[in-house]
Amino acid sequence: MEIKGEEAAYLMGTAAPAAGSVLTSTSRYLNNPRFRDVYAQMGLKRDGHDLPPAYLIPEVNRAVAEETDLAELLSMLASERTRLPEFAQWLDERFASNWTAGDVAHCAEGTVGALIRSFLETSGMDIDFMFRGEAQDDFTFINKRRVQNHDIEHMVTGLDPSPVGEIALIVANTVALFNYFTPAFANALSFQPMFLASTSLMRAACHYPAVTAAMLEGFALGHAVGAKQKRPLFMIRWEDWIDVPVPEARQRLGFEDGPQQGHWEWTHDASRG
Repeated sequence: MEIKGEEAAYLMGTAAPAAGSVLTSTSRYLNNPRFRDVYAQMGLKRDGHDLPPAYLIPEVNRAVAEETDLAELLSMLASERTRLPEFAQWLDERFASNWTAGDVAHCAEGTVGALIRSFLETSGMDIDFMFRGEAQDDFTFINKRRVQNHDIEHMVTGLDPSPVGEIALIVANTVALFNYFTPAFANALSFQPMFLASTSLMRAACHYPAVTAAMLEGFALGHAVGAKQKRPLFMIRWEDWIDVPVPEARQRLGFEDGPQQGHWEWTHDASRG
């Protein structure tokens, strides 16, 4: 419904934006052509079958990198290291996973290890698919562990690797980050994922209305899981949990609010085409 006349004036006020030859604003993100273009594409595009859903992610990361002050981010990381001794110890340990099916071959059915074994044997995917090799600095190590834990988080939280479950897990991780770190550093770590979450909701609203309510449910359940976390999910050492039954792990880790695996499986097809 178009808004005009007095109603439009009520919303717009009497001020007029400054005129100029090029688009400018007080937002550096809006002023960045790459950032605004890929944000619009991600929010407004359809997810066709011609390209994988993640096709634009490298361009998203490039746009985010252009508007990230790395020196400021590393300074905040150093401050958090000083403020949080537990976090500093975790960074210094530099513990990294190197999962094989043999590592979890002994795990009984119904345990966390059995989930990991099934993933390794049947998915054709690798848990350690980015940031391979030894991390040379704290920030790279954080990113390495975020990637290594990602698929296991899907398995145990119940926030499955569907279009909705991916967003739900982003929300859970984001809330956990804000629970633990200062807002500025938590925001820096969650900026790119929230780019994906916000555009995913808009994309559903534009093209896949059957998925919109499920996407909102994903935001709610992801928030419920994240709100119970005392530290970031990337700090979990899953090797310590492989022999724990999944229901017990979910209860002890505060994942009870997540749905059962496959809850949003139907959204794979409902979010494409």
